[in-house]
Amino acid sequence: MKLVCIGDSLTYGYGVKVKERWTNIVREKLDIELINKGICGDTTMGLLSRLYKDVIFEKATHAVIMVGTNDFLWQVPIEQVKANIATILFHLLHYNIVPIIGIPIPVYVDSVKENWSFIDGFTAINYLIVEYGQWIKKFSSHYNIRIIDLYSPFYRNIKGIQSRYYIDGIHLNKLGNEKMAEEISTVIQEYIKK
Repeated sequence: MKLVCIGDSLTYGYGVKVKERWTNIVREKLDIELINKGICGDTTMGLLSRLYKDVIFEKATHAVIMVGTNDFLWQVPIEQVKANIATILFHLLHYNIVPIIGIPIPVYVDSVKENWSFIDGFTAINYLIVEYGQWIKKFSSHYNIRIIDLYSPFYRNIKGIQSRYYIDGIHLNKLGNEKMAEEISTVIQEYIKK
């Protein structure tokens, strides 16, 4: 297995030490070849534009795709985000690369308002993430693509978003990266056992 993880700052591991990034935790835990191709600030369009260089030319057998939140921060219409993701997934399938798509984590609105005050509308962004996640589930089931629900573990219906996992309301701290690694490892192990 050669796994490329491609996405935005949550894939990159913004705000934590290299050894604390979920990608490094997964690599060590599962003892697999894993390449981190996360870029801070990336969007679905940016990911699409570098898909060949960062995944296909790397000769990946599997790819974890985690992107979308920055699109919503920059008010990219959700239909465009869906179209970009569909194109990414179809390209991976065409090249016989197993796509695994992550449903983005929620934004912790109270914290993010303090740390990202130059951007507004974070409550609306969470609604878009929920809508996007529902679309990912429907689309992926139609094409038999595996998903990783990263929204649910970081959100609880009674207590709301789990602030203990966040640095600034968007990015994850060490504990958040450990939680993400736990969720992703569970799915990746299914492919190792085959």
